[in-house]
Amino acid sequence: MNGAPSALRRRLSPLGSEVGFTLIELLVVCALLGITSAMFAATFGTVVTRSSAVSAQNIMQTDVRASVNQLVSDVRDATTGTGTTPILTDAAGSISFYSPNRQTASINVCTNLRKVTYWLDGTTLKRQMTNVTSCDANGYPVDPGNTGPIEKIVAPIKSPLVGDPSAGGWAAGQIFKYCIQSPPDMTVDPTNSTSAELITWSCKAPRAGHPEDVKTVIVRIVTYANSGEQFNYGAVATLRWNAS
Repeated sequence: MNGAPSALRRRLSPLGSEVGFTLIELLVVCALLGITSAMFAATFGTVVTRSSAVSAQNIMQTDVRASVNQLVSDVRDATTGTGTTPILTDAAGSISFYSPNRQTASINVCTNLRKVTYWLDGTTLKRQMTNVTSCDANGYPVDPGNTGPIEKIVAPIKSPLVGDPSAGGWAAGQIFKYCIQSPPDMTVDPTNSTSAELITWSCKAPRAGHPEDVKTVIVRIVTYANSGEQFNYGAVATLRWNAS
C-alpha cells in the first residue's frame, strides 16, 4: 500500500513536466508576425499603386493617340470644295481650316462646310467647330468666326524649348509645323532629337501670309502623366486638296 502513491506519482509526473510558450516567446512571435505583415502590406500597396499608375498612363496614351488621329483626319479632309486653300491660319500653336460638314445638306457647297480650329491654350489642346452659314459673291465660304462649342482635347501638354527653331527645331508652345512639300519630297534628319519620334522631317516652310503654300502639317505633342513621366507623339498630315 505504501508504494501506491509513488507509482501514481510516477505515472502523473510526465504530465507535470509538459511545458508551453513563455511570455517572452509569445512577444517575439507577435513582433515577427507584425513585421512580416507590415512588409507584405507595403509590398501589396506598392503593387497596387504601380498598377493604378500604369492603368492611368495607358488610358491617357489611348486618349492622346485618339485625339492626334482625329486631328490628322480633320487636317487631311480640309477643303473648301472650290479649289481654294482651306487653311485660314497656320501658326505654331494653332491652326484653322475649312472641313466638310456632313451634318448639313445645302445646295451651296460653301454652306456645307465648317470651320475647324485647334489651338494650344496654356497646357490644353482645344478644338472648336463653327458651321459656315454664308458665301461671298464668288461662292467662297465667309469666315463664320469662332462661335461653336469648345472641346478640351488633350491636357496637360508640355512644350519645352527644344532646339533652334531657325534650324528646324521646335519652339516653346509649338505643336504645328508646316511644309510646302508632301512626305515623298521631304527629308529626314535623324540627328535632330527635337521631334516626337527622335527624327525630324526637314522641309521648306511656306511663305509668311500664304497658307495656300501649305501641303503638309507636322503635329508634335508632348504630354506627361501624374508620375512626371513624359510621352511624345508625332504625326504627319498631308492635305488632300492640293496634294501631288
